[in-house]
Amino acid sequence: MSSNTQILYIKNMVCPRCEYVIKQLLEDLGTTVLAVSLGQVVVKSDNLPSKVKIDASLQEFGFELLKSKKARQVERIKVLLIHLIYYQKYPVNKSLITKYLELATHNSYEELDALFIPACGCTIIEYVNLLKFERAKELISYNEHSIQEISQRLGYSTSEDLSLEFKKKA
Repeated sequence: MSSNTQILYIKNMVCPRCEYVIKQLLEDLGTTVLAVSLGQVVVKSDNLPSKVKIDASLQEFGFELLKSKKARQVERIKVLLIHLIYYQKYPVNKSLITKYLELATHNSYEELDALFIPACGCTIIEYVNLLKFERAKELISYNEHSIQEISQRLGYSTSEDLSLEFKKKA
């Protein structure tokens, strides 16, 4: 990273529209945005408004600057999981999640889970199950795939397992 660039870590970025909103918001503040991805933005440090001003603007749209290393790591885990559940085409299982997180973060799954639980009030796998359920509801609402296809894509053992999830949460 160049000496005149800075990375801003941002909470609650979950989709490409969030990236667009963040880019527009920072540009409206007079910031030169070099790159945007879920959870972070690379900006030029020249003419960068104060972090207080940036954070206040972000909060108007439901985002916030992440200040601590732990908060950034937890948000990174969430972003990685969202990407895995929403944008990958292959089935998701615990083994894949564990390997994926370990490779992406260079930390053991146990360390990540220990960091995640106090920050989020649930384990990584419980969070994944919530994401999978929300994604299933979304895919079902599109009415483009069968329950069986959705179940397989999201890593449920059977379509009955997905149906059980709906019954539990109803």
